[in-house]
Amino acid sequence: MSYDLVPANKELEEISMGAFSWPIILQETGMGYILGYGAGRTPATYVFTPAKNGGSPASNDKYKVSATQAKAMAMVARGFISVKEFINKEWQEMTEEDREFKKKFAESWKGNRPLYLPETGQRFLDEVKKFAEFAEKSKGFKIY
Repeated sequence: MSYDLVPANKELEEISMGAFSWPIILQETGMGYILGYGAGRTPATYVFTPAKNGGSPASNDKYKVSATQAKAMAMVARGFISVKEFINKEWQEMTEEDREFKKKFAESWKGNRPLYLPETGQRFLDEVKKFAEFAEKSKGFKIY
């Protein structure tokens, strides 16, 4: 199952996001807050502000993202990418001993967000970049 993002701008092609990447992008980047969406109190649940059409940004039900929201989401995505790329560069420059210490420290948080994060995978960053480029030009979009 994937999330198909269909732009209002007819000159732009739709993009598809994986079933797991779209909700992660909304939560990890904080872009979901622009839509009133975030993680719930229990695992595998989420909270959202219903759209006028009653849809959810994580339910493939034609949820409509406005042009203003799409531009804001693109800005957040770009900021997320710049921070994560800085962290990745810093991570690559660390000694192996420092990396191991940071990994153990991060693992010790057991589900809570650690202060020191290891690098973010390039594949995920590429998905966020793809989305940012799409959202900037989309003039808003619907989620199918």
